[in-house]
Amino acid sequence: MDAVESAQFLQIEIREETLVLLLAQRRLRAEELRGLTPQARRQLRRLLLRSLLSGPDRDGGAGLGRARW
Repeated sequence: MDAVESAQFLQIEIREETLVLLLAQRRLRAEELRGLTPQARRQLRRLLLRSLLSGPDRDGGAGLGRARW
């Protein structure tokens, strides 16, 4: 990863349930994520599948309801 590319990405840690919730509610898209190691990529694929099972109208298992406006 060169300097220009690394400036476009931020390395963070996030709880799995929070990530599933953001994906399920479509507040975050899979194409915006990148696993840096093989283990992280496997874990990310697993969480992406969980978010699909949760669906946009469910809470992703995190116990938080979706706001309806």
